[in-house]
Amino acid sequence: MVEDSSLEKVHREDIDKRVAVVTGGSLGIGEAVSTRLLGLGWQVHVLARRPEAYSLAGHPSCHLHSVDVRDADALGDAAASINETSGLVDALILCAGVGYPTPLADASREQYAELFDTNVAGTIFAAKAFAPVLRNGLAVVVVVSSIAGRRGYADWSLYCAAKHALEGFVASIRDELRHRRIRVTSIQPGSVDTPSYAHLAPKEKTEFIDPVSVADLMVSAIQLPPQASIEILFVNNAVGDL
Repeated sequence: MVEDSSLEKVHREDIDKRVAVVTGGSLGIGEAVSTRLLGLGWQVHVLARRPEAYSLAGHPSCHLHSVDVRDADALGDAAASINETSGLVDALILCAGVGYPTPLADASREQYAELFDTNVAGTIFAAKAFAPVLRNGLAVVVVVSSIAGRRGYADWSLYCAAKHALEGFVASIRDELRHRRIRVTSIQPGSVDTPSYAHLAPKEKTEFIDPVSVADLMVSAIQLPPQASIEILFVNNAVGDL
């Protein structure tokens, strides 16, 4: 039997120590992708305002961090702590977000602040906090955007504006991190059956996408060989825009 080369050994060690950070990791798409990665043997750090709500909070490879992504200092502290205990990060998955309709006539400063602080600033400062501890040449950043980052919807103007801003940020850091061979993916799903739609009756969500389906696509992007990158992944509802 031919022994592994030193390069192959290093690569195998890297794979054995794969570390993921998931913001908004206790619910919805974040919960689904955290669970998928735990099942694949990753060390998963779940950042959320209520991380104890995560269904696999007691998993030996799951690490919980009570963090509100609107708090840049808390994100910086989490990044330092994770780097100290787990080393470099191989996948940064930014799922934290909030969304609800905001008809223009009723749009308020408070709604604007919540939607932009969570969806835009939360993503920006999470990326800033963790960028220094991403593994060069292998790491992948996945940002959960939305079909609302591609087009506008009546009565959802503030949410759509936030997601359009998010797409501009993602496109920019994709080029900024490219020299480190860090890949950046924006996933743009249509309507997904997440807690944001808990107010709808089940029959109103029969055509919604299952969060697990979105998570599987995200994991596929993460697991590509380092020479390949999915930069934008749009997955719509089969019946069209919802």
